Amino acid sequence: MLRGSMSFAEMIGYWMFQVLGGVLGGFAGGIVSLDSFAVFDMAKEATLFQALLGEVIVAFVLCFVVLGVATNPKAEDNHYYGLAIGLVITGGAVAVGPVSGGAFNPAVALGLSLSGGFSNLPYALMVSGCNLLGGVAAAGCFRIVVPSSGDGGTFVENMPLNAV
Repeated sequence: MLRGSMSFAEMIGYWMFQVLGGVLGGFAGGIVSLDSFAVFDMAKEATLFQALLGEVIVAFVLCFVVLGVATNPKAEDNHYYGLAIGLVITGGAVAVGPVSGGAFNPAVALGLSLSGGFSNLPYALMVSGCNLLGGVAAAGCFRIVVPSSGDGGTFVENMPLNAV
């Protein structure tokens, strides 16, 4: 919706199916690992601020990269978007995962909490809020870097700032 390519109703539907996918993924993980459901939590050595800040930063980078490689018309028909997104997730998992639990997506945080019997739900809700904050900031920055013409996401080429 912030990118300008979907309505509010479509966004709500998208969110519902994302969370459903997260819950089903959490259940599948519990079944595969012989009923030992993962508990979504932060590191005992980390502060809440460190964990939530890490989630905001990685969610921002992840959303910005997805917007850049998957929705930018200049990157159409590329074959590197999967690698770019995968590298962000891998880097986030290695750098921030041990501190925050490494959700980077509200569906993952809520899915793990709900499939684990609402385990650590307050933390999952805080992480979800931080992930949304990172995503909103990424969408805002993307709209500045790749502005649209206002008709729902059509790309407009602009002059560089220093050419004025």
